[in-house]
Amino acid sequence: MPADRRTTTRTTTRTAALAFLALPAGPVATGLALTGRPERAARLWGGRAWTGPRALARVVLGLPLDVPAFLLLGFALVNSVRNVGYPLWYAGTDYHDAWGGPTMAGIWAVHAGGWALCLYVLLRWPVAWLAAAQRALGARLALPTTHTTPATQARQR
Repeated sequence: MPADRRTTTRTTTRTAALAFLALPAGPVATGLALTGRPERAARLWGGRAWTGPRALARVVLGLPLDVPAFLLLGFALVNSVRNVGYPLWYAGTDYHDAWGGPTMAGIWAVHAGGWALCLYVLLRWPVAWLAAAQRALGARLALPTTHTTPATQARQR
């Protein structure tokens, strides 16, 4: 596999995982920020500093983005297991009339291949758009980063 393809796959997987985990991580990070542990909340939300009210605002304002991302990726995960493992799930049934039949190899090829195409479309566009909106909301609500680079320090002088 070429290096740029591996990088794209890693980036897509990381983006999807972060979008999926935003819903369960939000209340946890808010609780950490409200109880005085903003450094732990920052670990959950990309290294940015969070105060309690800002973390709470991120959770509330992010719900319209986090819920669809969680549901869409949950659907993708369940159907990935179901379609790739089609022979395991339906081996004992009458599968001769299923798409791709009458052989199990044809059925598996149709279901796994068709789902791979659907998964590519789901991860490439809707999930990427939701993840970008989540990142934008987080960047807008987070405190500025406290660490500076040498180039930033030189400009401040």
